[in-house]
Amino acid sequence: MDIDCLFIHPTTHLKKPPQPTGVDRLAYLVLPVGTAALANLLDTEGYGAKIIHTGVEESYDRNFSIERLLKKYDPSVVGIDLHWYVHAYDGIRIAQIVKQSSNAFVVFGGFTASFFAEEILTRFDSVDAVIRGDAEIPLLELVKHRLKQASSGDFEKIPNLMYRQGTALKQSSRRYIADESNLNQLNFSSFDLLNNFDKYLQLSLSVELGHSNLNRLAYPCLGRGCSMNCVYCGGGKDAHQLLTGLNNPIFLSKEKVIEQLVRFVEMKISSIYVGFDPDPEKRDYHQELFAMIRKEKIDIGCQFESWDISGKDFLKDFRRTFNPLYSSIIHSIQSGSEEVRNLNTGYHYSNEELFRWLSHAKEELIPVELAFASGLSGETEKHFDDTINMAKKIVEEYPMVLDLYCIPASLEPCSLQFLNPQKYGLTLKFTSFLDYYDFFKRISEGAPTSSILGYETNLLSEQQILELSQRFYNALQHQLTGRSQTQRT
Repeated sequence: MDIDCLFIHPTTHLKKPPQPTGVDRLAYLVLPVGTAALANLLDTEGYGAKIIHTGVEESYDRNFSIERLLKKYDPSVVGIDLHWYVHAYDGIRIAQIVKQSSNAFVVFGGFTASFFAEEILTRFDSVDAVIRGDAEIPLLELVKHRLKQASSGDFEKIPNLMYRQGTALKQSSRRYIADESNLNQLNFSSFDLLNNFDKYLQLSLSVELGHSNLNRLAYPCLGRGCSMNCVYCGGGKDAHQLLTGLNNPIFLSKEKVIEQLVRFVEMKISSIYVGFDPDPEKRDYHQELFAMIRKEKIDIGCQFESWDISGKDFLKDFRRTFNPLYSSIIHSIQSGSEEVRNLNTGYHYSNEELFRWLSHAKEELIPVELAFASGLSGETEKHFDDTINMAKKIVEEYPMVLDLYCIPASLEPCSLQFLNPQKYGLTLKFTSFLDYYDFFKRISEGAPTSSILGYETNLLSEQQILELSQRFYNALQHQLTGRSQTQRT
């Protein structure tokens, strides 16, 4: 069965030492929402396409291999998404197998690939090209080009493409930036081209081999972009401008979103995860969408990642729109210190405003999940005491808060603090793609790493940052344990 373009989604493997008896855990399993749309576009244009999620395949088939996959489909082009840096090692590992086992042309795409394109192409011969930024038109043109067996000199005509010509790297001078019209022409509703899609729905963000979930969760596309700059985020407003040329968020038409939800209900999906809230001061789009969902009587839950706190009206609309059995609002407070929070996040509110929002959610009986972080720019151990004290108050006074998390802040490529660490008081230990590649290679093997976070701040060492997150859980252990037991009963 020949395929013109085979999409392969990498998976992060976490192996607990000592080897070889360590538990292999598959992590970061979410497929970028644009992958299905890219495959559907090729299919509509008459090109054979297939999506393989390696985590799904490995979870259900211990004998799965990239080599057998290539023999089965014999693709002309293999597209490997490298949107998130956590796939740095596995993406390259797959590319190397593809080159060893086939004659396929290997192209990378996604934010991490876009940011590190030059280094990836310089260091790894297994990668032939990188699409930097939006990929719809570039990938379509690339597949056409490969099937015509044209020379690499014609790559100049393919927008957003960085490629190797002989020993030199070239960047196409043409640029493609998707707008709302382009977005609305894409098909985000069909997943027929994703192998074992039904099994994909049963996997959460991470899973031990052989395990799955009963709850079926899907990720609709609502748009692209952001209006804010959180200093730790590699997908903020400035990052989008740098990587894709997009200056402001663009939104999928509400009718196209409804199409996705109707399709999800047909597939017996119980809940959607909405991680697109790019301009919290202008939530008219979401509230109008909620009204359409109610009008169409779409029965589905929603895990809504709220990038800022919201008004009471938004909470009321959320509660009466989605199935309460599978719904919650997720928000990253980051710090109990207003000073630290305002320094690091693109949204700003006082602690008084935060507790008022939580009180409104409590009145509406909306389940809430909250996240904090350690290792934020400008944070001291005293500031972190404010985080612990806030978390304790939340647990005591807001029973609808299902869970509280605290993890060290991530070092995301293209974030403001990665681009300008001195300004934000960071010393970077990860400065290149190779650093991320090596780290994830080591944890996939259960080998020790020289650094876990890839940074430290001028106020806290890496070890202190890690210990603060653990101190958070130690301080709240009794309260959280009691709450989880109550929820189970």
